[in-house]
Amino acid sequence: MGFFKRRKDRAGLEKVMEDVKVSGGLEELSANPSGSALIDRCEKVMQNAREIDDGKKEYYIVTSYLNDIELIENLAPDQAEEIRKAADYVAKLNQARDQFLNTSKRISDAQFQMMQRQEEQIPDAIKNLRVNEEYQATVKRDMQYLEGEKQEWEILKKDCRRSRTRMRKASFMLLFAAASAAALLLVLSMGFEYDLRYAWIGVITAALLGAAYIVFRLESSRRDILQAETNINYAIILLNKVKIKYVNITNAVDYGRDRFHVRDSREFEYQWEMYQNAMREQEKYRKTNEDLNYYYDKLVGLLKKCELYDSRVWIEQPQALVEQKEMVEIKHNLLVRRQKLRSKIAYNLDIVKKERGEIDRLMKSSGEGENVQLLDLIRSIDKLAGMESA
Repeated sequence: MGFFKRRKDRAGLEKVMEDVKVSGGLEELSANPSGSALIDRCEKVMQNAREIDDGKKEYYIVTSYLNDIELIENLAPDQAEEIRKAADYVAKLNQARDQFLNTSKRISDAQFQMMQRQEEQIPDAIKNLRVNEEYQATVKRDMQYLEGEKQEWEILKKDCRRSRTRMRKASFMLLFAAASAAALLLVLSMGFEYDLRYAWIGVITAALLGAAYIVFRLESSRRDILQAETNINYAIILLNKVKIKYVNITNAVDYGRDRFHVRDSREFEYQWEMYQNAMREQEKYRKTNEDLNYYYDKLVGLLKKCELYDSRVWIEQPQALVEQKEMVEIKHNLLVRRQKLRSKIAYNLDIVKKERGEIDRLMKSSGEGENVQLLDLIRSIDKLAGMESA
């Protein structure tokens, strides 16, 4: 019931979000800076809440497989022996089938079996991995561009400061030159009684023009420094946002690659194509192999009596029902996968909790605490993330 309830919560969230958009609630909030920040926080929490929801669904599936293993391990001896015999027949027939398929199969047995178990998910997984890799590359370019912009403004800021230092030195030199010229003219006018009115006018004019130029350059460089600092701070804010996006998308890309044991989406597509070729050959062989089909049905029928979550998955890994070592390895892989999902859920839940605190603070400071549509949206997000009040 929990699985279907989460699907209902997610559908409810999408409906609330659509209602808010249709009613113009988001446009009204975005009219002021605090409202815009509140919208950004809500959208981020929604994204992480969806990640939590998807993780919980996959966590439920993995846990169901682990429960199936526990049921199989605790079967009565006679029932376990009957299943083991049927699985042994299936394993041997599979081995004969694989010998036939090896001429066309160009991927490893482990990769082949992995794709066979998750065949329905792989087309979407390839598409998601390709989209995530493209987005990762885009975010990385944005990050490099912003870093370059920040460095350019820092260089400009340093140049302006050096220019101000030079202008200050020039002002002292101008003052010294003007004082020296004034002293010389004073000595000449008093000692030799020369008429130096035009000389005085020239010295004073030159001093004033030099001082005006220095003041102009100092003020211009001061404005340039302030503009550079503003642009640097803005670039840092954008860079931090882009870095968060890069970390998140890199985690998603790494998880997709690790889950399917591929280096990138191109290798994934190639292996999927090779798997499909092999499956076409396998289908031809399977149609002529009545014994294999018979034992498939027999094994699935025996497993269905055990009331497993998924009985058919074992026809592709019957060796685990025959050899304990194989079963232990499958169980270990599922436990590792579940631990990664738990970490992923906890990571996103931690982000949701932090962002929810910021949303509550922004709602109080912006006076949106009584916005009914926004409260409905936040309650729907809380339900999807599993943070609804007890």
